[in-house]
Amino acid sequence: MRYCESGYQVGPSKRVSTANFVSELKMLYPKLSIGLPVYNGENYLAESVQSILDQDFEDFELIISDNASTDGTGEICQTFAAKDSRIRYIRQESNLGAAPNYNLVVELARGPYFKWQAHDDNLLPGFLSHCMTAMQLDADAVLAYPMTSVIDGSGHEIGLFDDGLDLPQNTPSARLEAYLKQNFMRRRGLCNPIFGIIRINKLRRTRLIQDFLASDLILLAHLALLGKFIRLPEKLFERRVHPGISTAAQASHADRRRWFNTSSKQGLPLFDNELSLRIKHIRNLFQAIDELVDDRKERDLCRRMLRKMLIRDPKWIYIDLKYSLGFRPSWSESARSISANNRPQPHSDGSA
Repeated sequence: MRYCESGYQVGPSKRVSTANFVSELKMLYPKLSIGLPVYNGENYLAESVQSILDQDFEDFELIISDNASTDGTGEICQTFAAKDSRIRYIRQESNLGAAPNYNLVVELARGPYFKWQAHDDNLLPGFLSHCMTAMQLDADAVLAYPMTSVIDGSGHEIGLFDDGLDLPQNTPSARLEAYLKQNFMRRRGLCNPIFGIIRINKLRRTRLIQDFLASDLILLAHLALLGKFIRLPEKLFERRVHPGISTAAQASHADRRRWFNTSSKQGLPLFDNELSLRIKHIRNLFQAIDELVDDRKERDLCRRMLRKMLIRDPKWIYIDLKYSLGFRPSWSESARSISANNRPQPHSDGSA
């Protein structure tokens, strides 16, 4: 006799209806896994979860990993889980840090497609169905994401944000070059595509969210090496910018790093800054090329392109040096920049 995770008996000693059996199979093998890592998210969590449950695409599991919250997060999660069998709620005994918690929900996922969800962001109607359709129509796509509406803490729209990361190129070198020009060398975006729908077999080939800040920026580069990005024209995602986000709540670079991973060791002041972080990013990109690009010719093209870009477009040094010296925009300045220019200037900081 065997038991599903829900406890429903499916052994030979009990007859089950076809509808119940199909329902149980969907719970065990959903088409899509949604991972929601959260810590002290009571202010916006219920709204975010409800936006997922209200989607017209229903074949998903929602994995909520509570990072030892000390507010009402646990009660909110338990209330939702009691009402919807698609929700799996896990509570950590201690705070792992944001990065390990984001990676844990990938490890627990059972579907062939995966999506991260931040506790303070919302899905607009049709997000899941539109992205899933796009992914299923293009076998070469690794990620699909829609246009973003940036909202404030009260839910009012600050402005639309177009990440501009439609990457239809057929080769890793062409996609990587397009990605770096758009979201690494000059512009410091919100990394909204990280909250799109991703093929989990490709995602698991990467290093996921790594033990350094803004590693969502690098993860997108890893995914670009593995396949195409599809940018949908519809506005289907609400990204919340408010005083509680990591870049606002954690004032210093060191504080943000410790928030990202609680086991992170203290760095020397000279090397604990944005410029040092960017050098780590660049080194990681070269490593990813070796790990993820199978074709030798393409690997060589990727390396040469990255070297030339670093030399010919040195503005990244100026930006990182400015931030390292303390001239970093505040979260409120970033929000105004989004509204005015549709391009915020600070690092994403791995909203992970």
